[in-house]
Amino acid sequence: MAEPPPLHPDLMPSLRQLVRGLELLFWSLPFALLVCVQEMLAPAWESWGIMPLLLSMSLMWLGASRLKHFQPQEGVWQSAVEITEILALVMVGLAPFLHWIQTLPELPVTAFTAGQKHIIYSTIIFCAAGIMFLLNLNHVLTRLGAMLPDPILRADIKLFVTLNFILFFPLLAAMWCVRLSQELFGLFYQKAPGLAEFFGSAAGLEGALQGSVLWLATLIIATTMTMMWKAKEAVLGGVFSLEPVPLPDKGTELDAGPDEDETRIVPVSDSMDSDEHEDTTAKPVDPSLN
Repeated sequence: MAEPPPLHPDLMPSLRQLVRGLELLFWSLPFALLVCVQEMLAPAWESWGIMPLLLSMSLMWLGASRLKHFQPQEGVWQSAVEITEILALVMVGLAPFLHWIQTLPELPVTAFTAGQKHIIYSTIIFCAAGIMFLLNLNHVLTRLGAMLPDPILRADIKLFVTLNFILFFPLLAAMWCVRLSQELFGLFYQKAPGLAEFFGSAAGLEGALQGSVLWLATLIIATTMTMMWKAKEAVLGGVFSLEPVPLPDKGTELDAGPDEDETRIVPVSDSMDSDEHEDTTAKPVDPSLN
């Protein structure tokens, strides 16, 4: 029976790095969302400074960098992973500005100094890099699903990625409306007084828009985490669900014949008959008895 071909020596280490990268991304995404929301809405971690932001963004960069060890010969896969890694590194570098912008006073745009404007622009770039990171991470998961031999996983990833790309449009619209909450409340007060009375004030409208942004971002991150978990389980299932080696048939064993080192079992009756036959043929006849 022919032995199965041996696995490539770099396959198992690359799969190990892939699983570790997916696990790091799976846990760092909700942690990063929690830290960013805490910084923007209620900065209760002021004693920690920028450390929670740097830790969460560094975990995402570490998880993205682990993915490049899988299938290094695939150019499309490697380019998508490299873009994700670069975006995560940009977020690591710009993470402190999200903490520093909370210390800026509420002034008109023209009243800010050059340093304060630099903090605002860097925070905008950080938010844009975060959105691009999520978009490109969905693309990376699509490429990963195309390489894994699981059609169900491929169909699920395609469905979730399509849903995420649809949800990104209302997310961007809600983020833009948060900045225009004062103007929107004035428009509602003139055109729809009942809607303006429902929100109460511009601050109430801004809070509702911020809640919608948080809900949409949580939904997108949850679907992305679902895809990463399913991909990790598919990889682990492919590694540990090995098929047993089939046993040879009885006909094959008979055709092959006994091996040299194989012990043959002889029936007891046959051995006794053969011994009696040897005794009768081996004894000489004494001529004196005749």
